[in-house]
Amino acid sequence: MTVQQADAPIKTAGGTTVQILSNPDFGYLDCQLAPGDEMVVESGAMASMSGGTEVSGRLMGGFFKSIARKLLGGESMFLGEYSHPEGGHLTLSPSLPGMVLHRRLKGESIFLQGGSFLASTPDVTMGVRFGGLRAFFSGEGVFFLEIGGEGDLWYNAIGTVVEHEVEGTFVVDTGHVVGWESTLDWTIGGMGGLKSTLLSGEGLVIKFSGRGKVWLQTRNQGGLVGWISGYCRG
Repeated sequence: MTVQQADAPIKTAGGTTVQILSNPDFGYLDCQLAPGDEMVVESGAMASMSGGTEVSGRLMGGFFKSIARKLLGGESMFLGEYSHPEGGHLTLSPSLPGMVLHRRLKGESIFLQGGSFLASTPDVTMGVRFGGLRAFFSGEGVFFLEIGGEGDLWYNAIGTVVEHEVEGTFVVDTGHVVGWESTLDWTIGGMGGLKSTLLSGEGLVIKFSGRGKVWLQTRNQGGLVGWISGYCRG
């Protein structure tokens, strides 16, 4: 029998109950949909659902914001909107192994690395924020998702997540950032001078200042892909 580490169930404003299972290595969501309530889900994340579940495509924020999210933020243009008239069961799984986290938004906004969004309740909003010209040439952390509104948000990381409380300044490799609170100021730059940036092998970093929380993932997608590709020889 597989042992599934479970977080405490979360009940949304619409009455849906959501539980995170199998954290921190292979987190996924187990949802019991309330009758008529909706869940907004990243495209391709549905693993199973009850018969009679209704699914429709949704452009979160409208056409132009959805295009920007697809082309720049690494997310799907269309998100799935799942509901069941009588209440049903739904499971959601990220594409990469790692931890799934929950945040209840109360009007504030947070930033997430592109590709981290998993699901939300309908009143959560999503936009795209440009990381700056330096980030454009880094290959990672070019655009970030700005998530706001009121409701429940679930997002995923690669590996385990470490929460860090910033009071002052804090520097993180762009590939290891999952997200951060909007109370923090942030800039993207090198490890020092041009020589240090090129020879250290670290690329670009995000420099945070102020007070707020940063969520770090213990693995990064670029490193994982590079490791796997070394074994993929035709």
